[in-house]
Amino acid sequence: MTAPLTAACLCGRIKLELTLPSRWVAHCHCNNCRRAHGAAFVTWAGFDEKQVRCVAGESELVHFDTDVQSRRSFCNRCGSTLLFGGERWPGEVHVAVGNIEGQLDREPAVHAYADRAVSWCPILDDLPKRGGESGTEPLT
Repeated sequence: MTAPLTAACLCGRIKLELTLPSRWVAHCHCNNCRRAHGAAFVTWAGFDEKQVRCVAGESELVHFDTDVQSRRSFCNRCGSTLLFGGERWPGEVHVAVGNIEGQLDREPAVHAYADRAVSWCPILDDLPKRGGESGTEPLT
């Protein structure tokens, strides 16, 4: 059995324990991810909700419900976005890969909402690009 990974916010008050295997890893280029992180895109790892446990600072975790029926969870002290989920992904928690300490069990496999990628940070790799309303429809 593989030892759990940890994830933490910038100030270190919130710590998560992640049990592998992950379900998937993907880059997301949607408007909400860009705004929430102040970045061109965000890389997420999907886990079964039973595989993600807050081991410190749970009272510091604040939740924001977006206009697209999803919930973003972040540290109320340093603002680090840690988690994402919603009704579209029942039983699943998405963890911001940039906050994970250690090596995940897989590399990113796809660009979601690639049709919304910003022009100043073009997608240059050969990963599949998905888009459309769901962000997961094949792009031609």
